[in-house]
Parts: sequence; C-alpha cells; structure tokens
Amino acid sequence: MLTFALIRNQFKTASRHLLKERQFSLLNTIGLSSGLASALLIGLWVHDEFAFDKFHEKDSRLYEVMIHEKIGDGIATTNSTGEYIGETILNTMPEVETAVMTTPAAWFQRFSISYGSNTVSAIGNFASKDYFHAFSFPLVQGNKQEVLTNRKSIAISEKLATQLFHSPERAMGKVLEWKWQAYSEKCLISGVFKNFPKNSSQQYDFLLSMDAWNQIVPPGTTQSAGGPFDNFIVLKEGADIRLLNKKIAALANTNFNDPTSRFFLRKYSDAYLFGSYQNGVQAGGKITYVRLFTIVAIIILIIACINFMNQSTAKASMRIREVGVKKALGAGRSTLIVQFLSESLILSFLALIIALLITWALLPVFNNITGKDLPLQLELGGLVTILGIAFVMGLLAGSYPAFYLSRFNPAFSLKGGLTNSFSELILRKGLVIFQFTVSAVFIISVLVVYQQIHFLQHKNLGYDKDNVIYFEMEGRVAMQGEAFLSQLKNLPGVINASSIQQKIILPDMLPGNGSGVRWDGKNADDKIRFFRMPVNFNLIETMGIKITSGRSFSRKYGAESSNIILNEAAVKAMELSEPVGKTVMFGDVEKHIVGVAKDFHFNSLHNEIRPFILYLSPQETMLVMAKINAGKEQETITRIQDFYKTFNPGYSFNYRFLDHDFQVQYASEKLVNELARYFAVLAIIISCLGLYGLAAFTANRRKKEIGVRKVLGATVSNVVSMLTKDFLILALIAVCIAFPVAWWLMDQWLQTFAYHIYINYIVFIGAAILIILITLLTIGYQSFTAALMNPTQALRND
Repeated sequence: MLTFALIRNQFKTASRHLLKERQFSLLNTIGLSSGLASALLIGLWVHDEFAFDKFHEKDSRLYEVMIHEKIGDGIATTNSTGEYIGETILNTMPEVETAVMTTPAAWFQRFSISYGSNTVSAIGNFASKDYFHAFSFPLVQGNKQEVLTNRKSIAISEKLATQLFHSPERAMGKVLEWKWQAYSEKCLISGVFKNFPKNSSQQYDFLLSMDAWNQIVPPGTTQSAGGPFDNFIVLKEGADIRLLNKKIAALANTNFNDPTSRFFLRKYSDAYLFGSYQNGVQAGGKITYVRLFTIVAIIILIIACINFMNQSTAKASMRIREVGVKKALGAGRSTLIVQFLSESLILSFLALIIALLITWALLPVFNNITGKDLPLQLELGGLVTILGIAFVMGLLAGSYPAFYLSRFNPAFSLKGGLTNSFSELILRKGLVIFQFTVSAVFIISVLVVYQQIHFLQHKNLGYDKDNVIYFEMEGRVAMQGEAFLSQLKNLPGVINASSIQQKIILPDMLPGNGSGVRWDGKNADDKIRFFRMPVNFNLIETMGIKITSGRSFSRKYGAESSNIILNEAAVKAMELSEPVGKTVMFGDVEKHIVGVAKDFHFNSLHNEIRPFILYLSPQETMLVMAKINAGKEQETITRIQDFYKTFNPGYSFNYRFLDHDFQVQYASEKLVNELARYFAVLAIIISCLGLYGLAAFTANRRKKEIGVRKVLGATVSNVVSMLTKDFLILALIAVCIAFPVAWWLMDQWLQTFAYHIYINYIVFIGAAILIILITLLTIGYQSFTAALMNPTQALRND
C-alpha cells in the first residue's frame, strides 16, 4: 500500500538518482524547459489574438453591417455601406437595439488639435451619438447619453486631456479647435474617455459628432446600399442572428433598389481574425497564422516530449538490472512505478519552473518581434493548463520504464533481456525520425518564406516607393496647393512633388462600381470595376510611373480636366486596341484617353493588378507626395517641416514614408518569417540534445562490442562509421519524408499570393545537407570518444 511517507521516500530516491545521472537530467531539463518556454510565449500571443476586440460588454450582441456586391462573375465583400443603412435596419428590424455609424478611419491620417497657442497632432473620427452605448470605451468625465449629441462637442482621450490640460478634470468644458484639410471648427469638450486598450482595432485620440461630418459633406439625397461608411448594430437580448441575417439580406433590393447586392451581419469581434473573404465566402485572415503558430507550439512540445521519452527509454533499457535487483530485494511493482514516475515528474516540473523564468526573460524581446505588450500574467485557467501539460509530459516520459519494465520478473531483469528489444527499434528510432522530419520541414519553410519576402520587397512595383514621403494637405496648404507645391519643389533635397487623393498603396480599398463607365464596344452585361484616383500634375513623374503609350498630364495642354490615363489592366479588361485618343463616358461626362500607364502594384502582391483610371483633378487631392534625395533624408525633411510651419502656421507637420505603407502590407508574413526562424533553430537544438543523449547511451551500451572490434583490428574510422551509420540513415529517412510535406505546405502558402516565387530544388538540397551536417556534428563527439576508448578497459570493466 502506498503511503505519504513511502511516496516522499521515493521522491528522495528519485532526486538522488537524477543528481547522479547529471548528463541525462541536464539534457532533459534543457529540452523540456525550452519547449515549454516556446509554448508559453506562443500561448500568450495566441491568447491575445483571440482576445482582440472581445472586451466590449455587448460583444455577443455587437455586429457590423457587411455587404456582398456582384462584380462580374465574382462577389466582393466589404464593410463599406451607405449612410442610411444603420437607420433603416434599426427602424425596420425589431431585433435591433442600437445602430451606430462612423466615417472610415482610413480617410484621416491625423488631425491638428489646437488649444490656445498649443497645437498637437491626434487621430480622430466622426461617430453617431450612440457610439459609447455600443462600444465599451468608458468615460471618465462626461455623460455617454450626451457626449456626441451636439455638432460642436468633442470627446477626447485621457492621454490627449493630460497632454493639453494635465488632467481629464481640467479638460472638461474647455474649447478646442480641430483642423483637417481646409476645414476647422471650435468644439466644447463634453467628455473624456479612457485610452482605448491596445487589443482594440479602433484607436482614437478624440471623437466628433457625425453631425459635424455632415457639415463638411452633407448627406446624399439618394439612398444607396453601398457606400464608404462603417455601420454597427447591437442586437436585443435573445435575438436570433441567423433569422435576422435572412431578413437583412433582402434590404439592398427592397429598400435601396440594388438587386446585385446583399447585406449580412458579421460579429464585430470576428473581424480581426476572420477578415478575409473570397468570392463572398469567409476565407481566413489572421486566424490562419494563429492556427499555424498554435500547431508550431504543439509540435515543439511534442519534440521536447520525444526527447524526454527517448532518453528515458534508452536509460530504462540500461536499468533493467536495477529493476531486477530491487525486485529480488522485495520491492513491489507499485514501488518501482512510483520511483520512475517521480523521476520524470521532478524533471518535468523543474523544467516548468525554468521555462517560466526563460519566458519572463525573453518576453520583452518577443514583444518587440510581435509588436505587442504581452504581460506574463497567468490566470487560473492558464496556470492549470501549463501545470497539466507539465504533469502529462512527466507521466508520458516515465510511463515506459514505470509500467513496462516493472512488470518483468527478477530473473529476466537480471539477465538484461531488454537490451535489443523490438520496442526500442519502434519507439526510439521512429521518434528520432519524427523529430528530424519536423526540423527539416521547419528549415525548408524558413528558406521558402525568406525567399518570398525577399521577392516581395525587391519586385519592381511599377513605381518608385523609395524616399517618397507624404502628408495631408491642411489649412493654407489645402487652399493654396499649387503655390505650396511650387515652393516645395524648390527646396534643396526635394526632387519632385505633387498631390493625390489617397495613398498610392491601397491594400484595403475596393474598386468603385463600374456601371457608370461606358465606352464604344462595351458589353452591356460587363460589370468591370475600376479603381479611380484624382491626381495633380507631376504625380506620375514624382512616382516614377512609366507611360507605355500616349503621354502624361501636362500643363502645356491646358487644364486637362477632361482627360484620363488608364493602366494596362484597364485596357485589357476593356478590350481596347490603340486606346489613346478614344473616348470613355464617366456617367454623362466625356473623358478622353491620353495615355496608358504600365501596370503598377497599388494593392499587395496577394492580389492581381486591377483596372485603374487616373484623372486630373487637383481640387480633389488630399495628400502631398514628395520625392527626396537619398542619403539626405533627415536634413531634407527638416527643411520641409520648417517650410510647412512657415507656410501653414497653427498646423502640425506629420509625414510618413511610402515605403513604410508598403512594408505594413506584409507585416503578417514578416512575423511568420521572424518567428519561424527562431522556432526552427529551437526545434533543431532540442532535437540535437536528444540525439546527443541517445548517441552517448548508444556508445555506452556498445562499449564492450567496440572493445572487441578494436582488439580484432578495427580502426577509429571503422568504429566512428559503425556508430554514426544508424543515425545518418534515420536522418536521411526523415529528410525523404519531410520533402513532400514541406513542398505541399509551402505551395499552399504561396498560392495565397498572386505573384510569388517557385520553390527551387536547391532549397531541398540545402536542407538535406544541413540536417546531415547537424546529425554528424551532434553525434561526432560521442562517436570519436567511444572510438578512442582503451579496449582493455572496456573489456575489463564489463
């Protein structure tokens, strides 16, 4: 019968044995703690990703209005809907409690906020009056019933209140002036809200009433299903979302006379992880990488467990005589089971403690890589989970010696009859193959991801993104744009400058409805949709976009307001031959094609280049684009800043590099590449630790055989070859299994890009060579040590 005293005694015995077998204990502890630390770091990141936007009190009832729009033979899905959608749903659907509308955050780079002579830059948006009812952004000052009801009211964040007034309390009732483009207005601070949490997809320093936006752009008289706005609704308790979606689907046709579109509701907090749609069907998003790294964490834990089990089984086969002696001296099977499990559990929980320390030490670096601010705060559920993982790992690793070896009778055990059992072949060698298969897949994946990212960053985009800055046209700059650009181009270090309505990089923008674009020969059923962009003179030259036929916009041809330039994709879609000189109708306005631009990538390389129309309309442009000299960026930007403040007093100068926007498009891919490299190295190191331990046990077990062979004339190279051959065969088998698996996985990933590399056979050759070299280096020391051993000592000590 097992008593507490007996169990305590067994743990003492187990501890002494682990201290005696230092190499075995050290290798297992390092492998387990590394695997657990990796799983902890990934677990913290995954937990944070799943928690994104889920902090809202009404999360289960908070939805976003989405729209499916027919485009040719396909369907485009977006959250951009008309300004009357939310109001219509609220008035016609009794299941709806609240409707909220905001302007798209992408419209506004930054605002200038002034209090007296103090002007700061801030991020803001316009929202309807029930915004703080739908979203849980608590007010520390003010009443959420009233904060956005007045056109001349403004709600600001604690951060902005502290920046301008030193405290939220002092901010209340003060008058601020906000400025954007050529618009400005003075508003009374009616509320102060807590800073938005970092795991919120909305990040604002202030909010203005939607009525203030309506003063800038009055509501349209025609109600349309599609539009630029974001509409959110809160359902009443108990509302059936499936039934409501069926009812809402028909609203586009019945209420907005749009039979080609269909509304549906998407849970607001799902947008962050499940934001991608293909042809009207939800198709992943960030959830793809969350699942990927969850699998990576599990695999690394499995590799660490395999190490533990491999070395435990190898050690156990050498402890069969110990089992026999203890049984002969009267030890029961339960006593042996407790002893072996105690050893494994002690190592497992020791590794867990070390893993927590490693996680704490590496968390700042990990946060820097992932761009997060993850704290090491384990809730009860998380703590129970990692304790459970450590417990299960300990049980698994100790299960073989505990339950298998302890069942043999003393006579069999004393003969050491398990030394070359079939279970050793299946367990140990099979697990080694699995470890190195995973390592090879990691290596190949890292190489392919690196090559694809290198391809993305160095592909000719059709324009020059380097050393181009952009900033918003505000105040006097917006009103006297031509004078500003003329003087800007004369500054030392500025090569060229122009203006455009939006950034040339449009990763989230959908093309406009093409029904208003007509030309001779157009198929009446054709639903081609075009990206249309107002630009200024010199924009094409500033961006380095190539004109393949015709010409660019030029002042020597007059106003050019009736002229357009198409990209090659538009010419192809419109099936135009010799397009220059032909006429295109924009609604009732006649436009003339004066040039064709070589295709350029205005979306990410995940997407094919779509039809694009550039038309000259300086009054519609909102961003200044300036090309500056390479190598003198900082001094040139300082000159531009000084000139801007002189030309446009009272406004803050906020610029960004165009290259930064390009890089942001591939932030997820870069994170995958960065983390995959670290975890590939870690998986290889853990596998090597296990292989090193196995090589040591193999050499020790075969020392008598080695002694006999050396007495009979075997050379050092013969012995080394004998000891390394089996492990090299295992590595080669692993490589052969890894090749098709890695190719399939990487091919699936590359298919998510419209433009991608093709996997080169050199990647596989390089991975195979690397795995073989790693294997040789890992087992080389043990092999040479065994080969140089004095044979007489081995034979005498046996």
